Amino acid sequence: MKRYRRIHNKWKKREVKFLSKYEINIEEGYDSFDIEEDEKYVELKKENFGIQKSLFNKKNYLYDSIIGVKFSKEELDASEYYALNNLGSPKGYPQPKVGYEKNTYRGVCDKCGVYKEQISPFRIKNEPKFGKNQVHFSLNWIFDETFIKKDFFQEVLAPLGLKSKDVLIHKTGKPSETVVQLDIPTAKSRLLLDESPYDTQKPCTVCGTKKYDQRNLDFIPPFANDFDFIICKTQESFGETETHQANRRVIISKEFCELLVNHKVIKYNTYNLTPFKS
Repeated sequence: MKRYRRIHNKWKKREVKFLSKYEINIEEGYDSFDIEEDEKYVELKKENFGIQKSLFNKKNYLYDSIIGVKFSKEELDASEYYALNNLGSPKGYPQPKVGYEKNTYRGVCDKCGVYKEQISPFRIKNEPKFGKNQVHFSLNWIFDETFIKKDFFQEVLAPLGLKSKDVLIHKTGKPSETVVQLDIPTAKSRLLLDESPYDTQKPCTVCGTKKYDQRNLDFIPPFANDFDFIICKTQESFGETETHQANRRVIISKEFCELLVNHKVIKYNTYNLTPFKS
């Protein structure tokens, strides 16, 4: 696993010149660069840079944060489960844009956005137009649901015992003729997220729910208890404490992953998949 960081600052001329020696090209003033958390990063952290002691220990504004990780093929191969990062490219917004949350979910927290369950079908503006070989898409603002071309669902996913939900065309209120929502069951166990790299957030001051970091920071911790599934949605929500974003992570088995890869729904790489910790 390789971990990557983003460094953002208001850089001075001599700092720009110094970083260029490490093949880091930035401009004077506010700029940023990404760097692997490796020997070069450690060396830069320790670099004695005049009275500042370290290039990354400045009194003025500095942002130094993990932005994600990359896993090797060997690490992907070794995992029995994955968090599915690719739920399809966004295609439009849930309808109505104002008020869709309270119409669609039960128990939505007005502050942090955590919801208890979906109670009504999603509504979309028009019948979706699928690209060549495209069989699924997501919606803007919705990060834990995927919408499947109806014939693909019936031919490939329904035989696995998976279920679907209607998607309504907002203007008519009638079910779409071309797309359904994949009905993803909730996991029967919680993940062991506490004291993991994902445990970075504080409980909501209104509802008391603690969300977890939505970035891919490490392997996904295992479930507390084993149970059989091919796809499920975590009990936990992910997102920053002070934002209204609260999405569950979608978890799939190795067998279901292979099916999606074989049908070219996703690619077998670290951008589409985050492996579980063995």
